Amino acid sequence: DKQRRKSIHDALKAFPVSTETSTNGDGSKSIVLFAKKAKSAGQSGPVNRKRRRNTDFPKGAYTSFVLYKENTDTNEAISRLSGMLRTSPKHFFFAGTKDKRAVTSQEMRIKGFGPSRLAALNKGLRSGQIALGNFSTAQLADPLLLGQLSGNQFTILLRGIDEATTPETISHAVRSVKEAGFINYFGLQRFGGGRNPTHEVGIQLLAGNIRKAIEMILEPLDPSIGDPNASINPKRAEINKALADYLAGKTSASDAVEKIPQWMHVERTILSSYAQQGAEKDHRRAFGALPYTLRMMYMHAYVTTQASGAVLSPSGFVLIRFQQVACPNPYNRVQSYIWNTMATARAKGGPLDFAEEGDLVYEDGAGVAKTSAEAKEQDDRPVRSVRQVTAEEARAKRVPIGDVVLPLIGEEVAAPAGPVGAAVKRLMESLDVDLSKPIQKGLGFRAYGSYRRLIGSPKDVQYEIIRHKTDDEEILLTDRREMSGARQGGGEGEKCALKIQFSLEAAEYATMCLRELTKQESSALMQRTVLKHSSAE
Repeated sequence: DKQRRKSIHDALKAFPVSTETSTNGDGSKSIVLFAKKAKSAGQSGPVNRKRRRNTDFPKGAYTSFVLYKENTDTNEAISRLSGMLRTSPKHFFFAGTKDKRAVTSQEMRIKGFGPSRLAALNKGLRSGQIALGNFSTAQLADPLLLGQLSGNQFTILLRGIDEATTPETISHAVRSVKEAGFINYFGLQRFGGGRNPTHEVGIQLLAGNIRKAIEMILEPLDPSIGDPNASINPKRAEINKALADYLAGKTSASDAVEKIPQWMHVERTILSSYAQQGAEKDHRRAFGALPYTLRMMYMHAYVTTQASGAVLSPSGFVLIRFQQVACPNPYNRVQSYIWNTMATARAKGGPLDFAEEGDLVYEDGAGVAKTSAEAKEQDDRPVRSVRQVTAEEARAKRVPIGDVVLPLIGEEVAAPAGPVGAAVKRLMESLDVDLSKPIQKGLGFRAYGSYRRLIGSPKDVQYEIIRHKTDDEEILLTDRREMSGARQGGGEGEKCALKIQFSLEAAEYATMCLRELTKQESSALMQRTVLKHSSAE
């Protein structure tokens, strides 16, 4: 508290140090100590300790740079960088988060810091896990906003292909996905890897049960649930106990937050808010302490999501997994869940080659028919106007299935007709949720709605069958490894792997594309089972 910090400052006055108090990304306070420099001969007056301003970029401009990270969450990387710069994480701007369990590169922008200051951070970053480069300040008068990206590029390695699988079989599977696409589901990572799926948290928020929603967010994750063979490591057990004790009223928020690691940003932010409140327990305030970009994502779980990645170990082994996400507009998660339900109803209700009567498609030449406040706020993309496919068009098979869209339910979109519309109506009635009405005041989000294509279509698809000798052979190099001069293995051996590259539009999931390619379940439990089986062999 403030009085305690004052006591610490007073005590430090007896030592040759200066101090500065800063606020961390989780809301906690840190006191930084600096050794006082001795005055040079002839120098008089106080030493000017004012932090130097950057002078290597135009005033008011944003510096653009590429963030490269391995096995690191986007928010964790930003928290690390903001701490080193002694600034707030909110000063970093980016178009979307990237998976933790992957090697990713993305453009970011920041205001107030030039290239030289950012480049100097590389010396203090963890060995190879985070790096910054490609700095630019040219004509950058605006930040990046969530959604302002055209898509994502992926390079994925699938090992452990059965020896009986022929090159012709692989070629047919790749060609099928390239030509026919895949049902454009929101991937499982959209709904989080915590104890409670994020769309269920979103439902509680929509119903006004903020306390219940926060309790669901804080509920400990036990990886053995659904997998009796899974074990829990001591560190996770300690975290789970701290969260369980807090929820049971056995410990205070301030004591609990001390045992939660930095990478658990959501839990730490909520607990820090409660700790600052004392006995007050304002749940709305605790939820509001989360960054806006996180609050905007709980609702999308019940409606949308961003492109996914894959696990890439130092040896190049890739296994599809899912990022643990605990991020919040309750609408987003809820909308995503409803959208997936609609997609399943449409897939079961008719063939997936041409549009059926009542399907929604964009109007010809539409694209700027109306712009919702949400679209303007999130990504400045217009909400396009739609129409229903007529019976004549359906009979003549005039409209390809790739033109069909389904709504992310909200205040400004049209609902589909037929079996899909009926399925959505039943679902929303069972959940007692109406996304067409504004949400209660104070939570900071509304569901304006938009549209999403039923079928995802990978672009720029390329693949290569790689023979190799051992499972730990490095047959896919990261950019960083290539720059270091590492040599790529593979080329001969009894084992077989598939290297596949493709691009997806924003909010399309690589995991869903790969599920269609491999015809294999994409759940985390299934992937753990496959990994164990592969290791045993």
